[in-house]
Amino acid sequence: METLKIEKGIPLPTDTRGDTKYPVFSNMEVGDSVFFPLTEEDNPKRMKNRLAQATRTYGKKQTPEKHFIIRYRLENEISGVRVWRKD
Repeated sequence: METLKIEKGIPLPTDTRGDTKYPVFSNMEVGDSVFFPLTEEDNPKRMKNRLAQATRTYGKKQTPEKHFIIRYRLENEISGVRVWRKD
């Protein structure tokens, strides 16, 4: 087996677990919404599921907890998903 070498002075990487892929959620007030247009390589169901998970994770970390509503939409002939801040 290879001998492992102990090293000193290697800095820890920056922790990115607290960062959100969608920083727009933190700026939303009750009643606000945001439209996420689908890209050619995206799938509407997968996008909605991804946004549902992101809003749930973000909302549970807030005090008081925040809730969102997510719907498939066709707006100006563009398919996408709209997210509303509920409370």
